[in-house]
Amino acid sequence: MYVSRPLDSLVTKPVVQVQCTGPDWVPLKQDWSQRWCTLPDGYIGDYAERIGAFETRESDVFVVTFMKSGTTWMQELAWLLLNDLDFERAKSEYPFYRSPFLEYSVTNPDGGIDGIDKCNEMTDSSRLIKSHLPAQLLPRQIWKQSRKIIYVARNPKDVVVSSYHQMIGLLRWEAGLDEFVDHFIGDKIFYASYWEHIIDFYRMRNEKNVFFVTYEEMSRDLEDVVKRLSRFLDCKDLSGSEMEKLLNFLSFENLKGSKFGNPTSNIKKLRKTTNDFNFMRRGIVGSYKDELSPEQQDKIDKWTQSYLKEYGIQESDIFGSF
Repeated sequence: MYVSRPLDSLVTKPVVQVQCTGPDWVPLKQDWSQRWCTLPDGYIGDYAERIGAFETRESDVFVVTFMKSGTTWMQELAWLLLNDLDFERAKSEYPFYRSPFLEYSVTNPDGGIDGIDKCNEMTDSSRLIKSHLPAQLLPRQIWKQSRKIIYVARNPKDVVVSSYHQMIGLLRWEAGLDEFVDHFIGDKIFYASYWEHIIDFYRMRNEKNVFFVTYEEMSRDLEDVVKRLSRFLDCKDLSGSEMEKLLNFLSFENLKGSKFGNPTSNIKKLRKTTNDFNFMRRGIVGSYKDELSPEQQDKIDKWTQSYLKEYGIQESDIFGSF
């Protein structure tokens, strides 16, 4: 069911490209032999099968993103909605422990935590589970049993910059930004291909179990996103005061400055990082404008236009203006 091939990459950890052959449970009709995902080499074999066969529960909710696309932000929002705005617990426990990372053990095999086991051990009435895997590599039961998926997409240039800094901070990248841009558009970093990851969920955005939203939408009008997400999750309507308190709690400044909202210190306990590593950096839309050179921006734009042309859409159709 899973096929892999080695890949030469400047990522400091060996990587492979993984293909799921014929995932007819995913509600998309396409040539899946063209869909490969770049992952740490520990993913192949038994681990891929464990992920694929992961047993879901009826009340499960999955937060799925390409890395550095607003995952933690959405985890906090969704967890609070699912847990009746339990701010006290959110202020005393890292998101990682309330909303575990399904494939964590393959991204950090030395961390001593099995992400799949951690999910299985959860006793919450609604498990909120994080994953960066593309549609075809997610647990089969998600699709076969229509488990709820919240998918967050973020524009590629901001993702490039944020991913670059994170990979540097986690000691997974030692070259420069020019090389990283080339590897990103060449599908040679973790979880790539970026556009395949995004476009498959964009095309499934009208599936009843998929809530598709962008980082840019959350930045423009978080209150509207909260209302729509609450309906999707069958949660209660919030009062004006509850909404105000939630929006304040979810502000980037508050999350970055809080002990448990910002997972930086926990990540430093679990894995090796640079001394100046910070999981949450700027949190703004368009931060690439003063970090990517005009040549790098142009290269990414041309790659984006070439890819999306096949689907007859433009980048702005997904993200709006930014």
